Amino acid sequence: MLNTRHPKRSAQPGPGARALYLGGREHKRVTCTDAALVVTNERAQVLRFPLARVARVVSSADVVDWSGTALALCMRAGIGITWLDARGQALGSLYAQPRQSASLATALELWSERADGPERYQNWLRARRMDTLVRWQQEHQDTVTPQQWEATKRDYVYGGHVLVHLNPELRSLCLAYVAAQLNSHGLTPQLWGPRLQAMNLDEDLCNLLWAEMNLGAGTLADQTTDSATATELFERWSARNASALTLHLVHLHRTALKAMHT
Repeated sequence: MLNTRHPKRSAQPGPGARALYLGGREHKRVTCTDAALVVTNERAQVLRFPLARVARVVSSADVVDWSGTALALCMRAGIGITWLDARGQALGSLYAQPRQSASLATALELWSERADGPERYQNWLRARRMDTLVRWQQEHQDTVTPQQWEATKRDYVYGGHVLVHLNPELRSLCLAYVAAQLNSHGLTPQLWGPRLQAMNLDEDLCNLLWAEMNLGAGTLADQTTDSATATELFERWSARNASALTLHLVHLHRTALKAMHT
């Protein structure tokens, strides 16, 4: 017998949460326990989906019936539901208010699995490169010429290439720094698209920081060649710009969450 009491506290989506799709031709009914959605089909077969494993729900409006307690449980857990008609068109959605955002790791996993995930990821990268370039131009507006701006935008924003002034050894330190930060957020260095396209999160974030370091250093850093000086430069830069990587991750989280609901 199902427990239909209102739970005092619902489970929240966990790091491995995924989208739950309820459709097909067979009629289903959704009820719940305190911490799981319970789906029963016409043959009385029962499937339970713990809320900690559900990031969002896509439900058929024609063959799936929802109980009020199951809807309330999703709202308390911050799980959005979208209903589709027989043609696959969205009829409407239910959003929890207030809602606890999915973790960055969960949002990125769901985002990368979308058909347009890799393309949106590349768009995000270009947007972050453009943001870095705009801040560089604002900080050096007295010395950056219009010609230099256009050339750098073409090479860096669209081509991903930046003029390197710093000792290449610094890039290894930068990559190690990024790896440590990703580990602290429970993130993997690579994301995988639906057709196994690799998105190298660690390399891409490293390149964002590496470009910012070189743009800010300018030609004065061309003479820095020994390891000790290179290491000291990196430590100084990372201490003064500790928020640089955090800003990229915050923007990435926001972009991924937005993509989950479009």
